[in-house]
Amino acid sequence: MPPEKVQELLHPADKQNVPKAVNLLQSLCDLSKIEHILSPTIRKRTRQVIFLSKALGYFLFPFIDVTMLLSDQIYNLSAYAHIMTAMYRRHRTAFLTSALYANSQAIVKDIFFTIARLQGLDHSLEYFILFEGTDRIEGIFSHVRTQDHARNFDILQLAQKLSIGAEINAMFQRHPDLDRGHVRRNLVNVCGVDHINPASWRGNSVVGHVDIVKEYIRGRNEANQLLTEYFTEE
Repeated sequence: MPPEKVQELLHPADKQNVPKAVNLLQSLCDLSKIEHILSPTIRKRTRQVIFLSKALGYFLFPFIDVTMLLSDQIYNLSAYAHIMTAMYRRHRTAFLTSALYANSQAIVKDIFFTIARLQGLDHSLEYFILFEGTDRIEGIFSHVRTQDHARNFDILQLAQKLSIGAEINAMFQRHPDLDRGHVRRNLVNVCGVDHINPASWRGNSVVGHVDIVKEYIRGRNEANQLLTEYFTEE
């Protein structure tokens, strides 16, 4: 990767640019493929970055790898939750802010609980963890902003616009042929992807095919293995 691209990913002009943030994490995960690093100092720093990229990758890839099975998704999320718990208990906010830690753990917990509830209703149901994101809220916001040309509005106008936006969404849900959404032909191994539709997902997402306890334990074992590999001396 050229230095200009590295600087662009590390210092984006738009701090809310999700595709660049995803691209950065995916690029950091590729550091583990480097075989020979001569300098001991650089080797140590690279090793620390690789650990961080692997830890965050357990949270990232379940949302962007369209070939991942639902069972593999919660396995990865379980590994992430255990790693973050261990690191936060050891280093507190020096490793991760309290808000980010609480929010990400809440997402993982909600996904596990939702799968368990859906299994109690119908084992043949499909569940896409993409729905735990903000894509649908952003969709309503786009309807709010495009109803007229007004750049600003008061709280009463916002309430009215949200109501109309909800009606538009309901109409599209009843008639999906009117709005097919953003569907890309191929999302496999794509860098910097954002706003993935359930229609683009290729992995099996049936809740009845998931053994929650098994995948939770498998994720915990994976977390223990990673922590042992990188922090044996500590």
